[in-house]
Amino acid sequence: MIIKTVSTTESGSFRVNNAINVPNNMDNRHRVMIQEWIDKGNTPEPYVEPEPHWIDKRLANMADGGYGTTGEQFEMIGEQGMEVYQAHIAKVKTDIPKEI
Repeated sequence: MIIKTVSTTESGSFRVNNAINVPNNMDNRHRVMIQEWIDKGNTPEPYVEPEPHWIDKRLANMADGGYGTTGEQFEMIGEQGMEVYQAHIAKVKTDIPKEI
């Protein structure tokens, strides 16, 4: 295996060539290969938390700008009426558009 890229994952393990996950308790063969790659002047890419998908953003609680839980939605309908609820849904769709 020729190491071209190494990035760290959320758990602290390594992802080699964006295809092979090498856990923290990797065997010595992989540890030596990664260390040799680093010794050649290469640096593993740091972990970057992925951006949430638009669906996840829309399904978030109302306080976070999403549709809210079904309980939150029913509460809004009961306390503020269907028009306010529909305006809320329209605003969420406008604020968080579908990504193609």
